[in-house]
Amino acid sequence: MEKEMDDYKKAYFENEYNANKNMAYALVFSAIVLALIWLGYIMRWFVVTDETLLLTNITIPSSLIILLSPIFLIRTKYIRKSGFKYFVLSSFLLVMIILNIVMPKHLMIGWALIIVLTNHYYNPKVGRIMFGIVVVAMLLCIYAGMFLGEYDPNLLMGELDEKTNLIHNFRFSETFFDSPAGRLEYLHKLKVDYGINRYVSVFFFYYLSRVSLITILFFVSNALNKRTYRLLVDEIKVNSVHQKTRTELDVAKEIQIHTLPKEFVMGNDVEIQAELKAAAEVGGDFYDYIKLDEDHVAVVIGDVSGKGIPAAMFMMKTITCFKNYISVDKKPSLILQDVNNQLIEGNDQSMFVTAFLGILNLRTGEFNYANAGHNKPLIGKDNDYHYLNCKSGFVLGALKNIPLKDEVITLKKGDLITLYTDGITEARNDLGEFFGESRLLDFYNNNHFSCLIELHKELKEYIQTFVNGETQSDDITYLTLKYQGEESVFEQMNTTATKESVLELLDFLRDFGTKNKLDSKFVNQLSVVGDELFSNIVKYAYKDNNGDLYVRQFYNLETKEYVLTIVDHGIEFNPFDEERKPVSYNKELKEGGLGILIVRNLVDEYTYDRINGKNVIVLKKMV
Repeated sequence: MEKEMDDYKKAYFENEYNANKNMAYALVFSAIVLALIWLGYIMRWFVVTDETLLLTNITIPSSLIILLSPIFLIRTKYIRKSGFKYFVLSSFLLVMIILNIVMPKHLMIGWALIIVLTNHYYNPKVGRIMFGIVVVAMLLCIYAGMFLGEYDPNLLMGELDEKTNLIHNFRFSETFFDSPAGRLEYLHKLKVDYGINRYVSVFFFYYLSRVSLITILFFVSNALNKRTYRLLVDEIKVNSVHQKTRTELDVAKEIQIHTLPKEFVMGNDVEIQAELKAAAEVGGDFYDYIKLDEDHVAVVIGDVSGKGIPAAMFMMKTITCFKNYISVDKKPSLILQDVNNQLIEGNDQSMFVTAFLGILNLRTGEFNYANAGHNKPLIGKDNDYHYLNCKSGFVLGALKNIPLKDEVITLKKGDLITLYTDGITEARNDLGEFFGESRLLDFYNNNHFSCLIELHKELKEYIQTFVNGETQSDDITYLTLKYQGEESVFEQMNTTATKESVLELLDFLRDFGTKNKLDSKFVNQLSVVGDELFSNIVKYAYKDNNGDLYVRQFYNLETKEYVLTIVDHGIEFNPFDEERKPVSYNKELKEGGLGILIVRNLVDEYTYDRINGKNVIVLKKMV
């Protein structure tokens, strides 16, 4: 409730501030009109008494100053003050009073304009105050105008001879001079000789008719004010509920993301990378990879039916079940059945989940798997990919003791398996076309990928190009496992990204090269590359505030390929995002540009991607 009140006050005063600005500009326009009218009086375009002209020359200059003063305060704190609205309304009211005295037969509509302008403030109280002032001020201005303003037959009867400046009335043989004293004498004679009381007549037939119209306008405006006021309050309530829901969804999404594995699996035998690109609404996609023992690793991917918080909660329950039941001693089908039976308990909303579970023997390459209604994975290598010919199975969480089938294949060296959810194949473009399984297969068979990070980066960009800006309606999740199966060595290091740790990391790079008898020239080049990239991470990704830094070196003894992977959790920072000029133009290089140019020249391949909130850099070099 307190939050709603704060939101209401913020919105109300923001509207009042905008209304004050608009009124300030309106007063500038009013000042221009008033200045033109004043010029007309000076040039004698209007026939008025000397007394009226004197009054005009005294009041209009001061009124102009008042009208223009708000525009000079528009960039100050005063325009946000609550009392500023009374200042601008009073200024406009002053103009109407002056003009209605000197020009009573032309500007009666000005009183209605004041009532209308108060609608800017969504405040019925302000409307009532201004209505009361207008009713009184209009009456006083009418009677003041009878003596001080332009001659108005509706107020005074008779006619004015502008050449002689004399008042004529067919009832009198004599004439009266057009001045406040002459008008007073004229009205007195009408009352005494003919019983015509113009004061009373003006009140009933002139004032009351106009004040009636003003009153009708006030009640209409006041009703509009109240309705707008209620709409403002209702909008704040709706926004508050929406914001609360949005916050809950954001929290659910954060919980969902943090439930997933945070680091990649990179080893001699296997490499695993996964990514989940969440849609605007919380979904139920998930993945996991678990090292069961020294020789076995399990991968699982799933997609919960539905959207929103219920789907996210069911997803987290599913992940917990997998962690509880997965074991190297159990077949994938039995693990899925245990998870299924657990999910059925308390599933009042009849939700279900598709899932694919596989367990890889790192020594033999044997991959045991079972499918519970999920998409068929892609498998292959070197532009020779196909969909895994597996049984579809039945979804989890719907029925007890579902039949599931265990299947097995043996992976060859370098084989990839990509598990994915239907967020990829069912992604639509602006023409309503689906991405589809055939387009996904063509992407794998028509492209070469030097590493899993590059594969996932190019797949993500390919999907984005296809959808052509259409809103993502479902989570896009994919997990790729690469069975190395080749003779290789690797070392990894976790440290804190500080200026001091850069030297420690450079020693880590050099020691690896020396230990594995890499070319000394390459090791020296590697130190230059590492120094540039590590320093960039410290300075730009973490802005000298320290943070986690993961570095992995991998060397394939068969292909002689060296791979350096650097991962940090800092702000998004791509050191390769801008084209740098050649060294001969080094005066134009941005800070760090020369170092990045050296990095590009010293390695065969380099790539950057932002994955699950992490900056990931991969460098490759044939040694």
